[in-house]
Amino acid sequence: MIKPKSKKKIRSDKFPLTLHPTGQFCKKIRGKLYYFGTDKKEALSRYLEQAASLHSGKHIKTESLSMGLDMKTLCNMYLDHQESRAAVGEVRQRQVYDQTMLLKDFVRFIGTNRVSSDVATIDLQNYRSKLIRIRKSPHTINNRIAAVKAMFNWALDNEIIETAPRLNAIKKVPRKKEEKPTFTTSQIRNLLKYADKQMKVMIWLGLNCGFGCTDCAELKWKNIDLKSARVHFPRGKTGVGRNLPLWPETVQALNGVAKSGELVFYTSGGHPCVRGLQGVTVDKNNKYNSSNAVSRRFSSLLKKAGIKVEKGVGFYTLRRTAATLAAQSGDPFAVQKLLGHADVKMASTYVQNISEQTDRVVNGTRKLIVQDNPSPSAGDVDGDEISV
Repeated sequence: MIKPKSKKKIRSDKFPLTLHPTGQFCKKIRGKLYYFGTDKKEALSRYLEQAASLHSGKHIKTESLSMGLDMKTLCNMYLDHQESRAAVGEVRQRQVYDQTMLLKDFVRFIGTNRVSSDVATIDLQNYRSKLIRIRKSPHTINNRIAAVKAMFNWALDNEIIETAPRLNAIKKVPRKKEEKPTFTTSQIRNLLKYADKQMKVMIWLGLNCGFGCTDCAELKWKNIDLKSARVHFPRGKTGVGRNLPLWPETVQALNGVAKSGELVFYTSGGHPCVRGLQGVTVDKNNKYNSSNAVSRRFSSLLKKAGIKVEKGVGFYTLRRTAATLAAQSGDPFAVQKLLGHADVKMASTYVQNISEQTDRVVNGTRKLIVQDNPSPSAGDVDGDEISV
């Protein structure tokens, strides 16, 4: 005997909204997620007012849907989205942690319960002014402003809010162009003299290919062709491909490294040389730190080699040295490719003193105008020239 199909029970008292991890009550309607606030009763009331129009596909202004959306909730929604991106490898977990810290500072300034639609351009200008007043560095200020802009742009793109402050009005704080040190020939030779096998390879990669700490840490044997003496390794930060020749010294040093896994370099404990560490703070929030064995070991090497350097000089200085040397070719696009930057402008920030090259260009121009023997080039003076 075939039993009749049982009727599905319908609960008339079932609450129609779902509590989102960010604290907002929401509902997915016609493939789109709508938010109705953090208060359960108010959220239900707002949903019932708009349900007929939403389910029928009629357009309702986002402003009414985001009414009461406070800054804390908006911030958490954005960070939740960033966490999902980190889970699939689109961004690094460390980047999410950094954005969390940057946005927390902004939300504290603007007010956690401040309604997002009430935040005006002048509020962002006041935040920028406050950071300048407490003497934060231009780099720090620009990073914090960039995080705030990214959050508002994401909210606009995803129709979570309808209006936002005029983000283009919030300008970056200009950074003074300061000459940063590069390593001289004698310093490089001294570093190579005292470096162990693994660090010696990293030094050559820094000079030869403009590699930084993370580049070395993420480099795999499959990226290297020792027979043709080339490395094929896109830069992780920008995705720009790098197909570079390897010097004989770099190849020789690489041949001396024992293979113990897919990565070229590991710590003595078998971990990647640069890695993220996740922990929990006292208030039970996730905390992310990074462990950089390359930077630590290079700092020890500087002391061992007896090289006294100013603050801020470390392994990354090799990258700056490589960029300065490459710039002497006069081809900015080659420097861009070497460093793996998305545009030429960024590469220029790594290039330091190229006054000799500039002098040659200026004096070369004179030859096209004045038909006589040009004056001696200013670049012919003796100096401690870097050559590797």
